[in-house]
Amino acid sequence: MARATKLSKQGNSLGVRIPKDYLEKLGLSQGDAVNLSLREGHIEISRADDDYNRAMDLGKECAARYRHTLAKLAK
Repeated sequence: MARATKLSKQGNSLGVRIPKDYLEKLGLSQGDAVNLSLREGHIEISRADDDYNRAMDLGKECAARYRHTLAKLAK
């Protein structure tokens, strides 16, 4: 099911308004994290995997905290 919508300026970016019935069918609401992917000339929007994002944040935090130790281990 396709529906036309317009891009609107939001700060320095452009935003897309997603119809309420689409959001309800996907179980999404304001503030939810989503992933954007380019697929064969289309933009695909999907719910972000919270466990994956949490693990990536923890990994970044660990790498920042132990950057000197990790640098020595890399030698």
